[in-house]
Amino acid sequence: MKPSHLMLATMLAWPFAAQDAQARSLGQMLDRSGLAPGDIAVMETAALDLVAPLGRTGDARRWSNPESRSKGAVTLGRIEGNCAELVHRVATVRRPQPVTYRTWRCRTENGTWQVSPGPE
Repeated sequence: MKPSHLMLATMLAWPFAAQDAQARSLGQMLDRSGLAPGDIAVMETAALDLVAPLGRTGDARRWSNPESRSKGAVTLGRIEGNCAELVHRVATVRRPQPVTYRTWRCRTENGTWQVSPGPE
């Protein structure tokens, strides 16, 4: 696994340390995705723009990384309680057909948005 993908897999999986298999499969998914290290940061910025402050279902942000020529969009999906589903559509040079990934963010007691398995 490439170091950047390991970093993202760790970032996404740290709240679920008990779910080691999930972290491994996420890392494999990212490795196959063709995402470059800078893509992750641009995707993260677009996702945070949708939840801080929390937008409305259907709101979307496009992103692109000129260095890697990757591009995509993130759309705010379902909102359940203090959690929001983010739907990522990603196209890379290695995988020009867009691929969809779904993640959840939940607002913590201190107001930050943390990657989560979803609403409880």
